Amino acid sequence: QRNQESKNSRLSSIREEVISMDETLANGFGGERSPRFPSVFSVIASFILLSMGFTSLIYTLPLLDFVARSRREERMKVFLPSFLLVVGRSIYYSWGLENFLLWLVLDLYVPLSLLAAGFIWSIQRKGGIGTRLFWSMVPSALAALILGVVFFMDRALFDAFYLSMKDAFVSIMGGMLDSLGIVGDVDFLFTLMSIVVGVFTFPVILGASCVSIFYYENRRHSKETHWDDVVAALEFNTNTIWLLILFLFLFLLGRFMPMPLALSILFMSLVVSMILVYAIQGFAVLMAWIRNRGLGLRSPQLLFILFIVSFLIPGLNIIVLIGVPLLGILENFFDLKTRRKK
Repeated sequence: QRNQESKNSRLSSIREEVISMDETLANGFGGERSPRFPSVFSVIASFILLSMGFTSLIYTLPLLDFVARSRREERMKVFLPSFLLVVGRSIYYSWGLENFLLWLVLDLYVPLSLLAAGFIWSIQRKGGIGTRLFWSMVPSALAALILGVVFFMDRALFDAFYLSMKDAFVSIMGGMLDSLGIVGDVDFLFTLMSIVVGVFTFPVILGASCVSIFYYENRRHSKETHWDDVVAALEFNTNTIWLLILFLFLFLLGRFMPMPLALSILFMSLVVSMILVYAIQGFAVLMAWIRNRGLGLRSPQLLFILFIVSFLIPGLNIIVLIGVPLLGILENFFDLKTRRKK
């Protein structure tokens, strides 16, 4: 009990310092704070990242960088033009296609979800990380829910969309396999791809949003000496674990009783999303251990190392991808940050 009281006191002190720091940043340090580059450069850089394909998931970084270095009320200088550019780009690419409106909505889903997450996070001034992250992801979740309901209510529309996607996939993948001399079941590959896309689309949006949000907060607080202590103190409400348990139970339930494939995909996606959430808490545990040992590694450096290991080093990446979320889950029960310090 004394350990818990000490931990709560330490976290309360850090939160008060962060609130004070937020107020100072929100006021622009007495009106003297101004971004180095005009907002138009940030919008252009963002649009270029979006158009390059492989960098599209981090296209909000230039926008959040501008917001982090300017007054809060200036965020519309970058978010509104970016919104118009994203919509205009999707209209251009979707124009003339059959079911134009459907393709437009699908093409806008990911970029607008990322844009909404960054904008909503930047306008929130109060609340814990769990609350702020929840509200940041609400537009993406609601859009996916509405799209699912539309498909469920209009089966003909879904069938037309599914068949058009399948025809395009078979045309491209079939030609590719033939050119390589590989015999494969293209229909099975399309079904597998559909499941993968359904499971990982929302978690990918969540993960990309978290990276952008971390970059934004790090830019705002980079000059603060205790910023890494704030990162190390990050934690979610202990009751959040019940969401992971519930989604995992519902997913496993489909292994023992008939369940529509769409529901299995939904529950699996939610499980992966919750694992990603606890990876954030696991990252905080690692940062706390580093700070307790007095090492000079900063939180952005640690994140970069974890990314390199996760994507470029086979074998070790499995340890990171499993170990970091596991640390976050165990922290929920055993207070690993304090135990490691002792």
